[in-house]
Amino acid sequence: MFMVLSFVTIPGSYCLPKSGRTSHVMRGFDYQATRLPTIPRNIELFSQCRSSFECLINIPHSHCDYASKICTCEPYHVPYNNTMCLPASLLGYGCILDKQCSLKVPNSICVDGLCECKPEFTPLRKDKCLAPAPLDDFCLNDRQCQMANSYSYCQYIVPRIYGKCKCPMNYMVDDGNCFPYLGSECKKHQDCEQATPNSFCNREGKSAYCECRDGYELSANKFRCNLVEKPEHVSIEYPKSIGTSCTNSYECHARDPYSTCRNGTCDCIAPDSSCNARNPGCHPDTFQCHSGYCISWYFVCDKQKNCPDNSDEDLCVPFNCPKQAFQCDDGTCLSKSLVCNGQWECPDGSDEARCYTGIPCDKSAFRCKNGQCLPQYTFCNAVQDCADGSDELDEVCELGDYCPKNSFQCDNQRCRSSAILCSGLDGCGDNSDETNCEVCQCKKP
Repeated sequence: MFMVLSFVTIPGSYCLPKSGRTSHVMRGFDYQATRLPTIPRNIELFSQCRSSFECLINIPHSHCDYASKICTCEPYHVPYNNTMCLPASLLGYGCILDKQCSLKVPNSICVDGLCECKPEFTPLRKDKCLAPAPLDDFCLNDRQCQMANSYSYCQYIVPRIYGKCKCPMNYMVDDGNCFPYLGSECKKHQDCEQATPNSFCNREGKSAYCECRDGYELSANKFRCNLVEKPEHVSIEYPKSIGTSCTNSYECHARDPYSTCRNGTCDCIAPDSSCNARNPGCHPDTFQCHSGYCISWYFVCDKQKNCPDNSDEDLCVPFNCPKQAFQCDDGTCLSKSLVCNGQWECPDGSDEARCYTGIPCDKSAFRCKNGQCLPQYTFCNAVQDCADGSDELDEVCELGDYCPKNSFQCDNQRCRSSAILCSGLDGCGDNSDETNCEVCQCKKP
């Protein structure tokens, strides 16, 4: 009797011999020659690579770029120190680099570890930073319009979706701006006077409305402020604010009912430490118009009317220029913004005489670390003007570690040129450069 043994072969399996001898199948097999290539260690961003696995195992969120064969960050990630890829962020989310924010949300930056819109933009949801919208431009919300003009609003075409920027009723439209008429809500005296001469912004509690100044009365049609009749022998060319020269008390009284002409200068009848002829309330580096508004030195003696009474140009008398302007050696008055701009503006060229590397810059100019002399307004204006970039250092302009002489430190600690003071634009980002731009009101005796 014979026994038949059958063997069943399992697909994909094989038997190993029990003895230590090598199977004939494996004889001659070279383990060293067929070993898989080792994975390079310490690969950094922008290093050569053969596969994305090589990059990813060393640098999370990276891959091997197909075209260049170098390790780069995956889409919506940004490189950090060649060893890390950081994810892009939306508004209000964490960040380390500005590019994390701007990659997903244009016009956003990283501030104190969170993504925010740049100062001159306003956020919408988590993914948009809207630019200011002038009158008649399309808008998505009121704030977008108000960044361009504080009185405008977004008149929706499709409710709560989009519209166009418009002025409210009873506001004058002038050169793309809204100005309040008499009886309308206001924010500054100058806004009222722009629409109705001889008016001012009268504040009562939390409300403020345009009204006629003391010494003026509302016209019959309620659109003008007419001068109340006064003795015939008294003449008033312009109302004068405290701290400016005067010839009679009527000039002072027309601007402030509680002021008087004292020793040729308008002063409060009852001056105190907060409001007097020596401390009228404006920034020291600004120019005080006779009418009581304060403007940037940038506009003084620039041959353009910037004060309502034109005093920024009327006082530009040869050899007696305002201290906020530049006086050429021949006595001509110029705006300080023209000093060291590379062009002769003075007839004698004295505005460029002290602007050469190797000598001290003119006191009205800005000196770069490399000795280059530039107009003073170029300091921290978000445009690199110095060849060495020393006019736009982050530790100075944004962090405000120290502010040089003749500059201005905003309430948010940023440093800016004093040229931004009372310029009509928010140069700080918190509008602190646009406060104290009107002469104070004297207290009632």
